[in-house]
Amino acid sequence: MLNWRIAVCMQATEENLKMLTEIGIKAIEIPGSLQINPFTVSKEDLRKMRELSNSYGVSIVASNIIYPSGFSHTSNSDRLRRRSIEYTYRLAEAASEIGCPVLVWGSGKARSIPSDVSVEKGFERNLEVLKTAAKAGEEFDVRFGIEPLPKNETNFVNTVEEALKLIENINSEFIGITADIRHMIREEQDLMESLRKAGRRIIHMHLADNNSRVPGRGIIDFSKLFQCFREIGYKDAVSIEARFTDDPREELRFALEVLAKSFSNVS
Repeated sequence: MLNWRIAVCMQATEENLKMLTEIGIKAIEIPGSLQINPFTVSKEDLRKMRELSNSYGVSIVASNIIYPSGFSHTSNSDRLRRRSIEYTYRLAEAASEIGCPVLVWGSGKARSIPSDVSVEKGFERNLEVLKTAAKAGEEFDVRFGIEPLPKNETNFVNTVEEALKLIENINSEFIGITADIRHMIREEQDLMESLRKAGRRIIHMHLADNNSRVPGRGIIDFSKLFQCFREIGYKDAVSIEARFTDDPREELRFALEVLAKSFSNVS
């Protein structure tokens, strides 16, 4: 029996919710820019989605891909930066409407620093967005998890150490880290040591194998990974964020078996 709630990253549609319940998964992580975008999704739409997920007994444990295309936190345009700040605040409110406790601060393009903006200025502008996130998080009881991403996706926050630097500048319990194992394998010198360094700052996890497929379709040793999770005292949800190349239902069943077997090997 796994110690962590297993979720899957996908839209909260009736078809997907039905599939998840049929294979025994009771949690989901939804794409924020599509399903809780405060600029395009009404409170009535949010209410209907919450009622739908509740009707299947599936909890919305997190939301990823939270910023739509075209957002820039670090642009020289005041209008674009103000839009990011307003959106971030209202997104936390929308997340609270559906009982979603974690927003994954990924969206690499939105936070990337343009070539005509200095690294120092880009850092300060991203920090301004995250300070708004902390304020909104406290008001609406929603946490933002900074997700280190690989260099081919963003030039801002590629490692746990860089995420921790941001967190130290904000000093809020509503700002933490989303640890995406697939990305961390590419960027961290020592995956396990980085997880230990982040420790209690980790508020959410993403799982996929090294090739972006579901756990078990690559080479990651999930038993060692789960042992590390236990050592750092991680107790929150773990979302499978993977590329489905076959039938998602069978892929997820396979992944659950792999994860359960891996957990059974943890001392």
